[in-house]
Amino acid sequence: MNYRFILIFAWFYGYSFLRRGYTYVFTYLINPLAILFLVYVLSRGELLSYAVVGGMISVVATNAVVSLSDVVMLRKEMKIQDMLVASEVTPLDYMLGLATANYVFSVPGVIAYVIMGLLLGVLTPASSVEIVLVSTFLNYVISGLAFFIGTLVPYTRHSWAVSGVLSTILTVFPPVYYPFAVLSPELREIVLILPSASASALSQWVTGLYQFDPLSLLALIVECLIFFTISLKISKWREE
Repeated sequence: MNYRFILIFAWFYGYSFLRRGYTYVFTYLINPLAILFLVYVLSRGELLSYAVVGGMISVVATNAVVSLSDVVMLRKEMKIQDMLVASEVTPLDYMLGLATANYVFSVPGVIAYVIMGLLLGVLTPASSVEIVLVSTFLNYVISGLAFFIGTLVPYTRHSWAVSGVLSTILTVFPPVYYPFAVLSPELREIVLILPSASASALSQWVTGLYQFDPLSLLALIVECLIFFTISLKISKWREE
């Protein structure tokens, strides 16, 4: 594994872009904050803790899945993938570099939600560290899925539509902003096929909002292995 390339690419495509386009942080924060406001108003504050925890999961999940558009753009428009194919960089190095860059871009949102959680009493210093670890792992899981899909999408414009649909599926329908416990036991097992649902269950557990569910942890680990394996074995790394 080329750790030097991963860190350099994270700086090139994550940190550098964040410095030049910091206004995009407000763009990816506006929807989770709007949903948080609606949850607060409709539940009269009873579900505010779930909205804070879910907001962090949503920020990371959305940015991770939107990275499939980056995969398409870097392959079709900027031709960076073509240059990497001719180098010693492997698909795994490229995938991890892009995923790390994506998380660097998400860090301001993660910090904002950690601060919010601490101020509202939803998080403690210990649970803050734990939920950040969950969100970090979630980023790499969904990035693996996004990388696979992104290498198959033929046009950049199509990737915007695909990422928009996937973002809604991953952050609105599963129990991200609402209690995991409201679902029936059967439905809980079904929604765990979505990485955001597994991460949400773990995040609600570390914040004391839900009991520990070993199946959610197992599901997230298995999904990570599946998505990365599929991406490495089936993704279109070389153009025909």
